[in-house]
Amino acid sequence: MRLRCFIAFLLAALAFSGGARADQLPASPVVNAVVQIAAVAREMAQIASATTVAAIPEAAIAAEIAMPVPAELAAEAIGQPPASKHSRDNVADKSAKRRHDKLAAPDALCVRPVGKAETGTAAWYGGRYVGRRTSSGSRLDTIHATAAHRTLPLNSLARVTNLDNGRSVIVRVTDRGPVNSSLLIDMSPRAADELHMKHAGLVPVTVEQVVEVPADLK
Repeated sequence: MRLRCFIAFLLAALAFSGGARADQLPASPVVNAVVQIAAVAREMAQIASATTVAAIPEAAIAAEIAMPVPAELAAEAIGQPPASKHSRDNVADKSAKRRHDKLAAPDALCVRPVGKAETGTAAWYGGRYVGRRTSSGSRLDTIHATAAHRTLPLNSLARVTNLDNGRSVIVRVTDRGPVNSSLLIDMSPRAADELHMKHAGLVPVTVEQVVEVPADLK
């Protein structure tokens, strides 16, 4: 930029001196050419001085550097084939299904008892209570085998056995109750189905807290 301005200045000075002599001397083709070159140089200098290059803000550069690398590009960078969205979705769906099946069918769990068993009367609750939030924060439904107990830790597991028919079910304690002090435990609709107690309504049961263990340690 400085070099262009310097050349323009020299050409302008040469044109000025040529113009001064032209008043005293007859115009010649050389002088006319120099004057035209000087005029063009002045225009070029004006255009060059008016042209500015917008600087890239540092914040934009930092933001560009900080942008996360897509998982597909990261996988390619380390020589691994990127996982397709379809395969990732399938893995997530299978994991969610396994968790759902495990909670919906807790008898499939491998457990061992801890603490002392209790004996008392069990009732079941559902109807207008289905969909309501329990003490653990989850909602009562008709899919999972859950129960309400006064003292067992929330989200702990318990084995409930119907003493009338010998049927047992593993429940997750998600609520507090029963309200009636004569009852030991309240069963969810699913747990009541497992114990075949819906028709009777009230049945004698034993309740023992259990913990999940690996299958080979059962």
